[in-house]
Amino acid sequence: MKNQTLFLFLFFIVTGIHSQSTDKFRMETSVATLVLNDKDKILITSKEENGAKIGLRVNELWGITLVNKHNLRQERTLDEISAFRTETSPKKLRFYAKDLYLDDISTTVNAEFTIEAKNDAFLFSGNMSFSAGEWIIKSLDYPRLSKMEVGKENTKIYWPDGLGRLFNGPSEFGSKRSLNTPSHWGTMPWFSLNAEDYGVYIGVHDTLQHTTNITMTQIDGTNDYISSINTNIYDAAYTTPEFVVKPYKGTWHQAAKYYRSWYDENFKIASSPDWVINDTGWLLAILKQQNGNVMWPYRDIDKLCDIAEKFNLTTIGLFGWAIGGHDYLYPNYLPDPLMGGEKELKDAIKRAQDRGIKIILYANGKLIDTSTDYYRYRGMETMMFGNDKKPRMDFYVKHNNKSPVIFCWACTGSEYWRTTMHDLALQANSLGADGILYDQLGILPPELCFSPNHDHNPGHGDSKYRLQMIKEIRKDLKTRNSSFIIMTEGSNTSVLQEIDYTHGIGAGYAPELNGFPDLYRYTFPEYITTQRNPNPMLTKTDANFALLYGLKHEVETRYTADVKYLVNGKTPDADSYWDVNSPPDINKMKSLTMEESAKYMHSLINFENKHGNFLKRGKFISDEGITIIGKDVIARGFTNGDEMGVVVWNKNETQNRSYEISTTGYKYVSSHEPSESIVNNNLKLKPNSVRLIVFKKK
Repeated sequence: MKNQTLFLFLFFIVTGIHSQSTDKFRMETSVATLVLNDKDKILITSKEENGAKIGLRVNELWGITLVNKHNLRQERTLDEISAFRTETSPKKLRFYAKDLYLDDISTTVNAEFTIEAKNDAFLFSGNMSFSAGEWIIKSLDYPRLSKMEVGKENTKIYWPDGLGRLFNGPSEFGSKRSLNTPSHWGTMPWFSLNAEDYGVYIGVHDTLQHTTNITMTQIDGTNDYISSINTNIYDAAYTTPEFVVKPYKGTWHQAAKYYRSWYDENFKIASSPDWVINDTGWLLAILKQQNGNVMWPYRDIDKLCDIAEKFNLTTIGLFGWAIGGHDYLYPNYLPDPLMGGEKELKDAIKRAQDRGIKIILYANGKLIDTSTDYYRYRGMETMMFGNDKKPRMDFYVKHNNKSPVIFCWACTGSEYWRTTMHDLALQANSLGADGILYDQLGILPPELCFSPNHDHNPGHGDSKYRLQMIKEIRKDLKTRNSSFIIMTEGSNTSVLQEIDYTHGIGAGYAPELNGFPDLYRYTFPEYITTQRNPNPMLTKTDANFALLYGLKHEVETRYTADVKYLVNGKTPDADSYWDVNSPPDINKMKSLTMEESAKYMHSLINFENKHGNFLKRGKFISDEGITIIGKDVIARGFTNGDEMGVVVWNKNETQNRSYEISTTGYKYVSSHEPSESIVNNNLKLKPNSVRLIVFKKK
């Protein structure tokens, strides 16, 4: 539908002390000033010379899209303001709009948008209500930042995709990126631009964890950016959360602390059992694949325990453990007679636990196999519908020689789906497992669901109900078994409050270009997660990376060739995975034998256990207060009480490296390596090796 033009009169009304001029406006934070000039442009500028500059145009500050609630494909965009007037004050700006006229649509509207200086930041908020018959608000673009200038070529962009990404300027960032929060690709609803010793924080402070899209676009040929925040509404009335623009002085750590401070005022992070905190990592084992190939019958869980012990891992995740195998027949998770039946599964779990190994059972929190009776008879009340009134579909091509399984997405706004997931946790507990993993709940964005059969209004996201579901399950299961845990694959701030342990996935969970695990780990140092390693072994690089950032280790066995590698030591070749679409990294598997990998892992984990006061129970502080000089050498710190442990890693795989390290407010105590209990800190680091340096407060 062709966009229509909105003609309105906007009244710019301000509360507070009346200023001397009616065509100027100014308010301040400790480090920045917001000015409205007589050309109706708003400029936010750091007080520091050559600091950050953010421009906004009053007539482009917001845009509203209306939608016909009876025909969701019929839309009107309201984003052109024909007239306005202003009054000024040092306290607060309030924009009022009334009596909107849109060609053939006459509406009664009350809309208010506010900008104020609060909590040492500039906060944008507002509320709207429409009375227009069949028309409702589809979405809001607000605020629109028409130009952001933070530094020149040295601008760094801290982007919460996965654990985090760090882009050094536009050439790495690209032309445009979006944070669809809360999701695995938008784990936190904020980002930061930083240059030298100042930066700008852009964020959404929403206690409802509503679905929001934050977009940043490079202005062609410059180092400047445009940013906007889009919120889906699908209602006749809406009150916005606080959208925050905060210039700050210092490093990116200040932005992370600012968000965490707000988060702590509204939420509480889950407190994990001691066994999770002290866990060394897990062996992820797919017992039966989607194509029906059984690789580990239940009796062979004993062999998996042998392998886990060889790598020094203390948890095993059982995937594909049910009758359908992995990614088939969901949500029917029934013990498989072909693999030994229910009694053999329970007995094998008990034997693993007697050896000190925890067992986690897999379930998918979002997928319904369309070939199941569950889909046929319960689909209408559980599945997610798009605005075209059709089910949201998905499929996974796991094997080249088997047709993909077709799934629809379930909506956690369905009470029956939440009950189904709760029943799976009760079953896992009855089988003797130590926890359950709900896949995709921490990954997929809260897609809008238009089903009329759910607890939410049509067009709303399901993030509220994801958390509700996890919270109800976790509370009930912990009354039955206090050490039982709830896991997800991936994380974001909407599920973080009720998750004990996370299976890592995406940016920052493994060494990669632009990966910056510090962002999420520093903001939420209590967060416990595995690294991501889809291989039946770990290289020294991947193992050292996990140690540096406080990630639990992972080894995965997914295919028949993986089993042969782990049990018989047979190194695979390309033909070993001819029929699968996501094979392990064969080059990594050829770089060292399984025995060599296991030996290094065992030694490294013993080292982590020995220094668990830092590496397991310490607080991750990234590089804050730590200065290190040395080629190929990086350092990350953990504090515990009045001590700090700093992990130093020589990433070079062939050459020794020297370094100089200093810490703010701490004095040197001792140095330690996995191969030796105490070493001389002046010794060069061997290739691809780690060292723990202990400091104490002065």
